[in-house]
Order: sequence, then structure tokens, then C-alpha cells
Amino acid sequence: MVEKKNSYSLELVGILYKNLGIILLYLLWFFTDGSGVGFFFILFLTIMMLLRWRFEKLKWTLLIDQAACIAISFFWYEGIYGLGLIAFDTILLKFPVAILPALIYALYNFNDYFLLIVIAQSLFVGTALLGWKLETEKAVYQRDEDSKKRYELESMKDDLLVANVQVVRMAEISERARIAREIHDNAGHEIIAAYMSLQVVEGMLDDPKQCKEMFSESMKRLESGIEKIRESVHNLAPLTTVGVQYLQKLCDEFTLCPINIEVHGDTSKVPIYLWSILEPCLKEALTNIVRHSDAKNVHVALDVTPYIVRLSVENDGVKGDIKAPGIGLRNLKQRAAAVGGNISADTSKGFRLICVLPIE
Repeated sequence: MVEKKNSYSLELVGILYKNLGIILLYLLWFFTDGSGVGFFFILFLTIMMLLRWRFEKLKWTLLIDQAACIAISFFWYEGIYGLGLIAFDTILLKFPVAILPALIYALYNFNDYFLLIVIAQSLFVGTALLGWKLETEKAVYQRDEDSKKRYELESMKDDLLVANVQVVRMAEISERARIAREIHDNAGHEIIAAYMSLQVVEGMLDDPKQCKEMFSESMKRLESGIEKIRESVHNLAPLTTVGVQYLQKLCDEFTLCPINIEVHGDTSKVPIYLWSILEPCLKEALTNIVRHSDAKNVHVALDVTPYIVRLSVENDGVKGDIKAPGIGLRNLKQRAAAVGGNISADTSKGFRLICVLPIE
């Protein structure tokens, strides 16, 4: 916004300088000549400057303007001071070499000190405005680059969040496949073998001795299969507490005030990647309660439906207004958005945080 304002100010100063030059030329014409030649010459300069302002590619016309100034000086000498406006344009249009004819003429008429002063002043003002313009353009370019990089970082962050969810889902699918494979390769073989042995036993009921041996073999295979199932279940058990048990643990370890936690619905339907959002949400809510509230009671509710899971954390007191969400809450909102959910916080009556996530 500041750069845009500077750009308008720069253009305004340039227009004012040119208008002042045109006005001074008309005053010179009025007091020194008054003929139609000077009037139409100044009108010609004005039109040419407007054309160059509208079409920057016409900067080569600066040479035509200088030729016109030098030519008009033979009929109305004061018209030569129009070279000051042309010198100003050569700098702003980044075509300084075009001022050479005017400089050569001014040096040739060295006795006209005022002409040298006018050209030097225009070159100085033009250079100052050009420097201002270049600095403004540089600031605008830097701002655009920063915005572009910030957008790319935000986009990359969103992509990473989505990729993280996909990785968790793929890990869950891979784990299911591993469980099925382990049960099939280990316990499944033993149970099938025991089943086949029992079928053989059924046909050997007339021979008690062989029947007893086959039955014992079948029992051993069943025991082996059961043991392998137990081992698989033990190996599949997580090393750390996850899910609703972890939420309960966080509430139990909270010492500021009592927490009442309610759970409704089948929590087994909540995918593991959603727990990775729900758990830090509860942590963030409890952290905000410690920092910003004089809570006497905290209520935590987890509601699971066939389509969504909703976590609500609220307390009965706030120390002061929370003007803006912290980094932790902003990051959680982005993570929730990556899975199609949302997180909202309210401090109108105590502190309340609500997280709603879809169950796919």
C-alpha cells in the first residue's frame, strides 16, 4: 500500500513539474512575443509530452522536440528554454543520451547562463525523481517476491499437511495388510492343520488309540495357533497410549482444576490420523486455559457420529481477551483444514475450543 502511494506521489510530482514548466513558457511568451508562433510551439511541446507520457516507446521524439526548440529560437529566442522540459523527460524516460544536442547547443551559447541553469535544474530534478522511481519499483518488486515466496510456502505447507494425512492413511492400510498376513502365515496355518486333523479324527472314531493320538496332535496345533494369535496381538499393541485413553490421561494429569470428560459414540471408528489432530487440540486448549483463565471447572466432550468426530473443551473463566490465535492454534487449524475439518475458539463466556473433523 505504501509503495502504491509512493508511485502516485512520484507521478504527481513529475506532472506538476512539467505543468509548471509549460506555465512559465506561456508567461515568457505573453511578456516577450505574443505572436502565434510561440503559442503553437508551446502547444506542440505539450502535445508531445502527453504522447510520451501515454506511449513510452515514443521517447525518440525527444530529438524532434529539441530540433523544434532550436529552430524556434531563431523566431522567438525564449522558446529555447523548452529544452529544460525536454531534459527532464530524457531522464525520466531513461534515455539520457538524447539530451546531447541540447547540451551542445547550450555550451555553444555559453553566454546564456540561464539556459544552462534551466537544463541543469531539470536534469537534477529528473535524476532525483528517477532514483525515487527506481527505489519504489525495487520495493514493489521485493514485496511481490516476498508475497510469492510466502504463498509458495503456504502452498507447500498445505501440500505437506495433505501428504502427511495420506502417509498416515497408507500406513494404516499397510498395517492392516501386515496384520492379515501375519495371522494368515502364522496362526492360520496351525488352525487349518488342526481343523483337518479333527476331520481325520472323525473318521477314526472306531479306533480309539489312533483317534486319541490324532486328537492330541490337533489340540497341540490349536494351542500353537492360539499362542501365535496372542503374540500377534501383543506385538500389535501400541507402545504408547493413543486415542480416547490418551485424552483421558491428559485430563487426569491436569492439575489446575477438575476436568469432567464425557465420551459419546464408538471411538473405534475414529481413524488414527484424526487422533493426531484431536490429541494436540486438547493439549492446546488446556494450555490456553492455564495461560488465559481463572477456571474452576473444565468440561471436555468427545462426540463420535457415523460422519464426524467433535471435540469440545470449555471452562468457566477468562483472565483477559485473547486478541489473536497463537501459532499453535493456527497450525492446528491448518492441520484440521487439510483433512476437511475446522477448529474454532471463543472467549465471550470463558474459553471454548471446538474441533470438528469428518470421518471418511
